[in-house]
Amino acid sequence: MDAVRTPDEPTGALLLVIPAVATLADGRVRLDGDFANNLKGYLTAFATVTVMCPPVQSSYTFPSLIDPAELDGADRLRILLLPIPYREDRYLLKRGAVIRQLDAEIARADCILLSPHAPFDWSVLAADRCIRLHKPYNMEADWDGPAMWRFMLANMPRGLKRWRKRSSYWWFGRGYRRALTHSTIALLQGGDVYEGLAPLAPRPFMVLNVQVTREEHIDAPTLAEKIERVRAGAPLSLVYAGRADEIKGPLEWLETVARLRDAGLDFVATWAGDGPMLAQMRRFVAERDLGDRCRLLGTVSRPEARALIEQADLFLYCHMTRESPRCLVEALALGSPIVGFGSAYSRGLVAPHGGGRFVAIGDSAALATEVEALAHDRAALAQLIDDAARSGALLERDVAIAERIRLMKSYLGAV
Repeated sequence: MDAVRTPDEPTGALLLVIPAVATLADGRVRLDGDFANNLKGYLTAFATVTVMCPPVQSSYTFPSLIDPAELDGADRLRILLLPIPYREDRYLLKRGAVIRQLDAEIARADCILLSPHAPFDWSVLAADRCIRLHKPYNMEADWDGPAMWRFMLANMPRGLKRWRKRSSYWWFGRGYRRALTHSTIALLQGGDVYEGLAPLAPRPFMVLNVQVTREEHIDAPTLAEKIERVRAGAPLSLVYAGRADEIKGPLEWLETVARLRDAGLDFVATWAGDGPMLAQMRRFVAERDLGDRCRLLGTVSRPEARALIEQADLFLYCHMTRESPRCLVEALALGSPIVGFGSAYSRGLVAPHGGGRFVAIGDSAALATEVEALAHDRAALAQLIDDAARSGALLERDVAIAERIRLMKSYLGAV
């Protein structure tokens, strides 16, 4: 007699072929803490989970690292590290061996999740193998790849490096579009990504990557204290937490800060996060004499970043591209209004109850004007903080991952 399965019993085999979410040091594998949170949900829903990815290829690591053996259900989890690709020679050298690995894992999987991310990555190859083997798959995207590549190329100086990048993106773009157009479902993170990629996907769904638990939201006493401080006219606290990278608009952010200083506003602005443009940001601060108003902290721990955001009156951001940054979700969950360069993603996050003010991408002057207006209307700012917390209360990690699992199981055949 067959065993009776309870409704909540994990079923099916999930395969993920994704960008680097693991480190390898001294023979020990560690997982990105945020990805490990998603894995907990996958292990609750699926009988087995297999992750195929390369390890990170530089000194960069993740804000938090988890030993996969510590996860509940670790005996049902496999981490298969693939060779590091991303360059023509490495990709072509290892392609045949990786195809054999992919074919074996694809054959035994019930649900397949792919996330193409860069030229010469294994996720595009996995999509090609799924298409050839007639296996349904879910393609996930957290940025509008074609729009991102156009932005990056437009900001590169002319020369051989730009020509090579353009050639790589052209080649990758073909595979990316093919993966998307042949997907069974496409889970697209946020309004910008959905607007950009949904027309190419047969069955697109808009989802969110939320890494905030219910317990991590701002509590009522802390929210009330923040609102009271704002109403009392205290100097404004402006915060951003993220990488000092071109796509995050660090110079546009500093230009906004400089304009606020020149307008005579009483505030302190803090950027928490390291990155390739941090040195240039520090030169900007020195040249514009912003040292008394602007703090560039570099790398901070996850708890430190959360504390900064929770204490901030505004989360000031200047993202330049169509992506779905989690920092905006975290800001709302911590009761900090998101004020910056608007997009479908940011507007969608505050659609339920408000909590954001937005200007056109690249317009630092308009952004400074928006912040200045809020600084002079403390009742409006206090209401915006309350609205942000209400919109943020709807954003919860377990709910978001459960919805993604439901869609995969509904459309990819795992019961």
